[in-house]
Amino acid sequence: MTYSGIKTLTQRLVCIGGLSLFATTAHAEWSLGVAGISSDGSFRGIDRDTFAVPLIGYEGERVYFRGLEAGYRLNPQPRNTPPAQRSPHEWAIVVTAAPFRFRPSDSDDAQMQLLDSRSFSAELAIDYKYRTPFGVADLRAGQDIRGNGHRLSGSYAYPISTDFRRWQVSPAVGVTYISSGYTDYYYGVSAQESILSGLPEYSSQDAFNPFARVSGYYRFNESWSMFGAFTGSRLSSKIANSPMAEGRYINSVILAVSYTF
Repeated sequence: MTYSGIKTLTQRLVCIGGLSLFATTAHAEWSLGVAGISSDGSFRGIDRDTFAVPLIGYEGERVYFRGLEAGYRLNPQPRNTPPAQRSPHEWAIVVTAAPFRFRPSDSDDAQMQLLDSRSFSAELAIDYKYRTPFGVADLRAGQDIRGNGHRLSGSYAYPISTDFRRWQVSPAVGVTYISSGYTDYYYGVSAQESILSGLPEYSSQDAFNPFARVSGYYRFNESWSMFGAFTGSRLSSKIANSPMAEGRYINSVILAVSYTF
């Protein structure tokens, strides 16, 4: 699902955009690492969902793996092409894992414990980036691989660095449109669940969630690097009004360490 978004439900996202930024700066083709992810889904009775995931990175001419995302470049450019001669347009087909879930046993609310679990998912999407000296615009359209719904997102990031090879900080803002299938899967309450839990039945609708993100990396040497990202989003009322939800804001944090070779 998105994943910073749902990218804005967890923010595909949470971290995918940042992981992509981190990976594209690597000089080696392969990298290995581990990431810690902590996300707040704004569910009643659950403070945060925190877990660790292994990271495998690969940068080929067309194919790449970047943490939780795999992609196929539609218009690849040689790596040795000077930045001034590169095309500002980048197209790719991507598959992204969504580290967002609901586990009834994690909630300390007795009614929430009687609901069905909502598991991790993944998304197949087409991604377009437009790079300029003033920042990077990113548009993405994706479909949940299990058919839960679709998602559209747009963002603008402004990378800041005095030594691109060693460190970079990239603030970004954007908005994600999430179809009713997505929001209903994670925040809807079915008739059967309502009978069992006592919560009112609820069917969620399409939602627009604005978000802000700050991501960055630091390279200790040619092999070891660290990446971090913080993403915050304001939930649409279509989600916040769910009896499963608590609050209008969600956030996610990721911290990763990687070894390239």
